[in-house]
Amino acid sequence: MSQIAERQRRLSGLPSAKARPWWQRMLRSPLFWLTLVLVPLYTFFLYDQWQMFTTPQQFEDGTETLAFTRETVERAALLALPTALAYIALFVWLDRYRPQRPLVWLLTFGWGAAASTWFSIHINTWMGQQMATTDADADMGSRAAIFSAPFSEEATKATVLFLLLILLRREIVSRLGVVMLSGLSAVGFAFTENIIYYGRVITYALNDISVADPEAAIREIVLMRGVYTSFGHPLFTMLTATGLVVGIAARSRIVRIVAPLGGFLLSVAGHMLFNGLASTRPTDALRVHWIMALILVGLILVSLVVSVAQQARLIRHRLSDYVAGGWLSERDVELFSGPFKRFHYLLKSMFWGPRRWWYTTKLVRRFTELAYLRSEVTRGTMGEGAQLRGHDVLAEIERLRPKALSTDPGVRWLGWRKPRTRSAQLPQADYPGPAGLGGNWPAR
Repeated sequence: MSQIAERQRRLSGLPSAKARPWWQRMLRSPLFWLTLVLVPLYTFFLYDQWQMFTTPQQFEDGTETLAFTRETVERAALLALPTALAYIALFVWLDRYRPQRPLVWLLTFGWGAAASTWFSIHINTWMGQQMATTDADADMGSRAAIFSAPFSEEATKATVLFLLLILLRREIVSRLGVVMLSGLSAVGFAFTENIIYYGRVITYALNDISVADPEAAIREIVLMRGVYTSFGHPLFTMLTATGLVVGIAARSRIVRIVAPLGGFLLSVAGHMLFNGLASTRPTDALRVHWIMALILVGLILVSLVVSVAQQARLIRHRLSDYVAGGWLSERDVELFSGPFKRFHYLLKSMFWGPRRWWYTTKLVRRFTELAYLRSEVTRGTMGEGAQLRGHDVLAEIERLRPKALSTDPGVRWLGWRKPRTRSAQLPQADYPGPAGLGGNWPAR
């Protein structure tokens, strides 16, 4: 019977119930092997790009390109960092219901910053050479930016989503989680791309005497790419992620194929239009970008608000199933399904010490996992293995309750409880006791 149960868990992509040493769990973890493969690749990709831009390239006529210096790269990175940090904070905040491990965040960001940029540079360079003509008015850079870059960049940025969904399919269970990961990959890509663009402007502005005010030119490119049009890469990759989520949640095989492909083509079309406006209409590009930004940011905000509400409703409904069975209380449903109440609960636990905060965080994650497991069972996408895992999660919740912060609403911030009234601490009888004794004491 235990072998059948283990097989059910394995088919559902769920962990085994057998207790194993930490090193065996590490060796069985797909995330460990993914990290072991990707980190050396990221190092190679970044080193190769460093060599590419810091080494002058010589043409057939004897001229050379202006190479980046170490100071140029450092300054460009500092200029690109604020935009990256702002978007990282936004997407990590979105991953609030079922947050991924920080290692997953780093690998996703690193994929966009190292792998996606490396592949895109080589593909776009080769495509630009194929599109080059001998006409005097030919613009090889614009052609590659419009017809090649959208396909190569969107494909390489989204590749990490497929890797994570295949290897970590049990942990990535919500639409917000997939959108968050796609945003991190796009932010990593934009971070490295901004360093390259800023580095080019810094290099040419300081070496070309025709540039009257180098600092003004640098500020202009930073405002354009780091502020006005910074939404571009995250937005387009999120379209691909949305199509992927629709495909995962669908039961139809046709929808599972068409939806991710449609999301990818939609992101490519938006990216192509974006690059086309920026390349062919530079005087009007800023105004067009601002109009697009206002419309698209509004749509994104509405979509995110709706997604948060949907996730809260899903958790509330699925945890209510366990209330009906007597496993959980109404207080559990109220606390762990509300986004603001969850945040307040976790923030309060930080003032009770790191150990209490750690167990509280685990308790919140287990309640969320329980809700999503129940959701998978009710939708029919998981079998008996999810039921077995649900029993394990319920048992772990009961073990974590004494170690985590109490769910009592009277618990205060600085490690003490709200004082109770005297009547609550010592209930009094509502009838007088024997004569001669003060107070209301029960008669014997």
